[in-house]
Amino acid sequence: MRIRHLFIPIDDARSGMVLGSSVNITQDGYLSLCFPAGLMLTDESLNQLHAHQAEFIDIEQTDTRRDEQIAVDMALAAHRVLQIFAGADLNDPTMASLFNQALCYRCA
Repeated sequence: MRIRHLFIPIDDARSGMVLGSSVNITQDGYLSLCFPAGLMLTDESLNQLHAHQAEFIDIEQTDTRRDEQIAVDMALAAHRVLQIFAGADLNDPTMASLFNQALCYRCA
C-alpha cells in the first residue's frame, strides 16, 4: 500500500486522519504543542491545533493512483516548478536549494 502526503488547511482536517509529519508549534520562542508523525487525529487533538492557531498540517492518505498517473502528476509538477524558476539563477546556491526543495515538495 502506497502512502501519499498531503498538506491541508487545518479547517479541512477531520478525526481519523493520520499526521504524515510531526506538528511542532512555538509561541514566544517556546514549544507549546507537539504531535508526533503517525498520530491519528481526534476531536480533542483538532481542538488543540485550532487553539494553538495551526494553519496547515501534513496528513497521510492511501495513494490509489496507478503508476502511470503518478508519473504524469510528477511530470506536470516538475514542469510547473521549472516555469516558476525560469528566470532564477540556479547557479546561486541559495536559489538552487530553494528550487530543489520546491521540486521535492511538489513531486511528493
